[in-house]
Amino acid sequence: MKHILQTAMALLSLTMAVSATGLSVNAQDMTPALKELVAAANKEGAIVVTWSADTLGGAEGAKLFEERMAKLYGAKVKVTWSPGRSMPEVGNEIAMRYTNGLPSPSDVYYGFSRNMADLIQYDLFLKTPWKDYSPDRMTNEIVEKDTFVKVQTAYTGFAVSNKFAPYIPKSLEDVLKPEWKGKVATTSYGAGFEMLSSTDMWGPDKAVEWAKAFSGQVSGLIRCSDMDRLLSGEFAALITDCGGTSAMQAIADGYPLTHVITPETAIVSFFYVAVPKNSAHPNAARLLSVYLLSDEGQRNISKMRGGMDVHFLPGSKTGERIHKLEAEWGKKFVNADIEWQLKNEIGNKTQRIIKDILTRGN
Repeated sequence: MKHILQTAMALLSLTMAVSATGLSVNAQDMTPALKELVAAANKEGAIVVTWSADTLGGAEGAKLFEERMAKLYGAKVKVTWSPGRSMPEVGNEIAMRYTNGLPSPSDVYYGFSRNMADLIQYDLFLKTPWKDYSPDRMTNEIVEKDTFVKVQTAYTGFAVSNKFAPYIPKSLEDVLKPEWKGKVATTSYGAGFEMLSSTDMWGPDKAVEWAKAFSGQVSGLIRCSDMDRLLSGEFAALITDCGGTSAMQAIADGYPLTHVITPETAIVSFFYVAVPKNSAHPNAARLLSVYLLSDEGQRNISKMRGGMDVHFLPGSKTGERIHKLEAEWGKKFVNADIEWQLKNEIGNKTQRIIKDILTRGN
């Protein structure tokens, strides 16, 4: 896809830019725990990360992380990227291999809040004294259960083609109007509807009622990364998407799309990293996680992910957008973190109903 190539070129430019700065963390600025972690990571000497090519830059991202950890912390850790399938599939493989006494396919698991909530029952991930490594970054808002580290906020919204959409919708009710019939795609897995149907948002009854009406507008099922199909005019919008990253990255690459968040979808979830108990290089994995939450690490994630980062942290671009919308709407966004997901039984059950409604006949 053309905009993925542009993103790769932007990542190469980013690599050159951060290398030119020569920024590094003075040893005196590192906490004692972080110094010990760097030494332990250097003894391991390697880390394998398994995720998709458009997650954190794929191979180019791994190379960048290796170079920057060396510069910032004095790390001597080889970072190798291995192509991975979907987040749930990688999580399931970690669980299967852990159960059978085998090493994890990835030293760091990168997953969505819903994925983490589904896996938590299996006790697969290491507790870690994250705050000892970076007290000002690894706060209670960032770290959950001493295990899961937020690395990016994810929106609940939808992508719209500026060229082929009748207009930019202002609410979910807008896309039920006649001019949208046959112009809308959705996902086969009901992305986002567990949040929309939660008791914090619409609730199950209103969400199912809307889904029944919306199903008549849907003309196809696509993946959240399929922005090309909006750009070509095959569809005018994808409702809803998987956190907004693909749309935001395409927009950052100059493509004519708009990412829409409406008052009904004022809820955010998160992408996390966690270190599997069967990681072959747990200390190197921890050090990479610390880097991803550093100020520089967040800037790099923002560059790779269409300007998206963790909205709790100072200087966050995502935070700027969220705070602006909160002021405009006079309401706060709900944070659908792991703990929230664990309590969202009604929303999760309703999502399955909505998925069946929307995929029937498509």
